[in-house]
Amino acid sequence: MSETLRELRQRIKREAPYVGKRPYSHNIIRLALAEIDWRFGRPAANKAVVDFKLESKGFNEEPVNG
Repeated sequence: MSETLRELRQRIKREAPYVGKRPYSHNIIRLALAEIDWRFGRPAANKAVVDFKLESKGFNEEPVNG
């Protein structure tokens, strides 16, 4: 069963504090962002990057038309 956008965002929120502290947090967030991008669109993935302040953890917003 596929996760909803809310569930994917909750996973990112849960893992964000542990980037650089737990071995797989960065990978979990990257996969969740990729799934959001694929299923809900790039603007939704970029919104998660901004909402959870992921730029300070090495994640970037991606261009919408590129």
